[in-house]
Amino acid sequence: MPLIALDVECVATGIRHDARTVCSVAVVSEDERVLLNKKVKPSERIVSYLTPITGVRAGDLDDGESLESVLAQVHGLLGPDITLVGQSPQSDINWLKLERGKHYKDVKDTATIFATWNPRYHNTSHFSLQHEANTLLRTGLMSGHHDPVKDALAALRLYKKYCIESPHLLESAKQQLLHTRPSPSIAKQYNYRMDGVCMAAFYPAKCFCGAPTKG
Repeated sequence: MPLIALDVECVATGIRHDARTVCSVAVVSEDERVLLNKKVKPSERIVSYLTPITGVRAGDLDDGESLESVLAQVHGLLGPDITLVGQSPQSDINWLKLERGKHYKDVKDTATIFATWNPRYHNTSHFSLQHEANTLLRTGLMSGHHDPVKDALAALRLYKKYCIESPHLLESAKQQLLHTRPSPSIAKQYNYRMDGVCMAAFYPAKCFCGAPTKG
């Protein structure tokens, strides 16, 4: 099955951590060609561009395409034999309105693939894409705001390296992730509040907006 990596970035349309709309989309092929890299002009009012995370500022999306146009282009690149690759890609799949059996056959989630038991805390540790890429790929270190092309490429390279080319190295890679101190996420650096917008979807203790959390 052909691999396709994708990533979606969003801006905030309200203070809740679930009040978001798409601002950029990238799709990358198995051989690492950028098939699509589009800015999306939101139809809703923007409360915050979440610039430290998205890199997007006021005016950057003025020449973007409509979400409907970008969705049509993404759908045209996919098919029922495609395996999607991404870091926690379910939200991207939802944003892009992708249907299993029509737009893709299977999903490979690097967040789940590299999750590992943490004996210190007696739970399963999940790692950010930045931590995975910086620790395991060691090329083009990821820092600063998210870039959907770079994020899609990083997830694709991680999957290919540790699940296709060298699956025997996966367990040692997990241990390396577990024993390497990660850099604080951008959301953590802002104490999970950015421009008055809640950034604690995965951290219930810091959530102030009342929206359901995923932690």
